[in-house]
Amino acid sequence: MDLILANQSLYYLPFESFKQTIQELYDICNEGAIIFATMISDKGYSMSERGDIMENGLREVKGRPGSRLSGSSFIRFTKDIEELKEDFKPFKPLFWGDYELINLYNFEGSVQHFIYIGQK
Repeated sequence: MDLILANQSLYYLPFESFKQTIQELYDICNEGAIIFATMISDKGYSMSERGDIMENGLREVKGRPGSRLSGSSFIRFTKDIEELKEDFKPFKPLFWGDYELINLYNFEGSVQHFIYIGQK
């Protein structure tokens, strides 16, 4: 592979599965390949009921009836940029940052995501 796009998808994996997936992606990439990934910030879904961090690194997020998130999701939140860079080793970081989606109704709280772009 020369390019991996992982937009708002990898944070549903338990930590050990995430680490294994990142290593497998690295292994199947051609030299110079680029990975573009987003991970949800620890600020995400602050208006929802969030459980404690489980042994596998995930937290249960309970949605609200009638909202976009009406059921439960299990998410591994990223604390900060340093954790983001650590998560995507062995890729060499080229860019990292964050973005906040427009949240017109503010029923979920922050929906901040981190961006990671790295290279093999």
